[in-house]
Amino acid sequence: MLNFNNKSMHNPFESLSSRLSNLEALALQILNKLSQEQAADEVGGMALAQEVTRLSKPRIYALVATRDIPHSKRGNRLHFNRADLMQWVAEGKREVYTSTND
Repeated sequence: MLNFNNKSMHNPFESLSSRLSNLEALALQILNKLSQEQAADEVGGMALAQEVTRLSKPRIYALVATRDIPHSKRGNRLHFNRADLMQWVAEGKREVYTSTND
């Protein structure tokens, strides 16, 4: 007859449960870090402005010269803030008018 002792029996679900808990904690840490990084304002140069606005360099330079696009300048370098550019693009949206036959 086999003698089973609780101490000699290893529950495989205990190790799985603890590993799953560790993975959950790591996933939450990563998600929190990503959300904090996204909350921080991203500042970049001409490449960022081109990416956000989808405009050419000469057009962006023209908008900077007329101060029509949000930017800052330190020395001879232009800096653009992603959030400011996104807001500027959103403000430029036109309303859609529908014609009515009244």
